[in-house]
Amino acid sequence: MKSLVKNNLNLFVAGFGCCKQEIFAASGPVYDISRFGINFTSIPEESDVLVIQGFYNKEGQSRLLKYYARMREPKWVIAVGKCVVDCNLLNKSFQFDDGFREIINVDFFVPGCPPRPEAFMYAILRLLESPPDY
Repeated sequence: MKSLVKNNLNLFVAGFGCCKQEIFAASGPVYDISRFGINFTSIPEESDVLVIQGFYNKEGQSRLLKYYARMREPKWVIAVGKCVVDCNLLNKSFQFDDGFREIINVDFFVPGCPPRPEAFMYAILRLLESPPDY
């Protein structure tokens, strides 16, 4: 059972794509996501939330699994953007395989191409407010 025992979150953003720009815009002076105790990290070992965005292939999928395995407990996953939520815009035939979905359970989906920083912030604040339990 996952439960949030702290009042801040460290995010690790993985993937290549235009959603990354909108996600990092949330940390700028206009949105200032850090005022809610939300920070971006550069290594998975320091993160609580894996933010999956952008396009992937089989190699990228295996990297995500490695990132997820290196994260500390409790950990959550947020999928951001059309490429992850619906289909990959560069390779429409690629989908995450069943083994990936059995290991990584996505807690929140943020649709859009790319989604606005406000939509991303809303998902993060919902996670802080009431994290999913498993």
